Amino acid sequence: MIKEESSYKYCSKNTSTQTTITFFNNNSDSYTTNSYELVGGTNEKCDILEEIGQQSIDFLQSNGITMEKYLDVILKKVNRIDFPITLDPKIASFDDVAIHAILRQRLKKTTVAKRITSARFMENHSVPVDFRNPSYENFIRHMDYREQVENAGYGALGREWDTMKTFLRAYGVHLSDWPYRPPSRPYYTAKVIPFPDQINDILHLTYSEDDYENALIQYLLTHNFVIGWRIPSEPAILKLSDVMIDDQDRGYIKITEPKKHNSTRIVTPTEIMTNRRRKSMKNWIDSWRPKVANQYSQDYVYLTPEGKPFAKDSLRMFLNRNAAPLIKTVFPKYHNYIARDFCAIARLIRTKIQSKVFDEFEVKEWLGHTKIQTTMCYVKDANHYYKMAPYDWINRVLKADSKIGGENAENQKHEKIGAFDLFFSESDKRTWRDSNPRLPT
Repeated sequence: MIKEESSYKYCSKNTSTQTTITFFNNNSDSYTTNSYELVGGTNEKCDILEEIGQQSIDFLQSNGITMEKYLDVILKKVNRIDFPITLDPKIASFDDVAIHAILRQRLKKTTVAKRITSARFMENHSVPVDFRNPSYENFIRHMDYREQVENAGYGALGREWDTMKTFLRAYGVHLSDWPYRPPSRPYYTAKVIPFPDQINDILHLTYSEDDYENALIQYLLTHNFVIGWRIPSEPAILKLSDVMIDDQDRGYIKITEPKKHNSTRIVTPTEIMTNRRRKSMKNWIDSWRPKVANQYSQDYVYLTPEGKPFAKDSLRMFLNRNAAPLIKTVFPKYHNYIARDFCAIARLIRTKIQSKVFDEFEVKEWLGHTKIQTTMCYVKDANHYYKMAPYDWINRVLKADSKIGGENAENQKHEKIGAFDLFFSESDKRTWRDSNPRLPT
């Protein structure tokens, strides 16, 4: 049995029974999850757990401790051999369930952190879920209220069901006894993305009076739309050692994918690698990053105005607070992930221009999709936008403004195919030149 060692007082609204952040200790020889070494290095201790309240994740992050790091700390104190195969719901804490999810269910720490956050929401809801005495009827009442009264969608309901399943597995409950089925996800949802001229306007907005902060946002947005990485997890952890640029201005970026257990993929966004007239990776690393780099910067590419690396959630909040409100004056439906949607569609359109067909396999590898079906979902959107604007969208984003695109930019606005780049064949180049006799060769 699990014996509680210490805790802070955190109770459900409808019961005085403590439900979260308790710690266990099987016997004097086993390891405990109780740890106070959460801040200040190995020799500095802070009794931080006593101060954590209902918004514990916000508290941890405001003190420079993400939920993932917190889980790392308590995992180091756990002896896997001694850890129970199943937990007793009457005395198990959310920490215990989190450890079980990582050790026994093989879930990623990022996933576990999200599910613990969801569990806290469910526990403190007006129709709460009782995790101390879980019952199917209690859970269904909560889900029915969420669906009918609060109009929660398939995504929110699915996440809460995944959270409940994590707890049930930890408690050794057979899922066959809980026949709940959340609403199905639509097979296809049309992607609404900005057109290239709108994105070009977005990239040239003034986001801050501080030169570095303004440049940071503009460069991040440019790289987001052209690279199409998962925001914010992938750019937040990008390091200088992941960016290769040689003396002949050839280069590539190695992207680490936290969503795929830190797998890596390589992309070659030639448009923004070394071009000195654009917001290129080389310009950022050589000219802007050094302005704030300090002893805290480590090897990270994107730094806060204070010179510190971004955490995943802090980068999301930074863009949401400092960029999104102004962007929505140009494109009201903007959200950070729309840059990845745009890149998927734009690169499919590029393959259509180059090879006369949509090459979903090339785009799959670029975006790092695990399944080709994920990429195929973008083909219908790409075909829709291609019929309206059959030119290279990425080039148009970077060259739509005549002030930065050169003397050909205005002409490109009226042509069906934008300026050629390194991906076009010699035949394509000749065809394009022949169709634009006014332009210099």
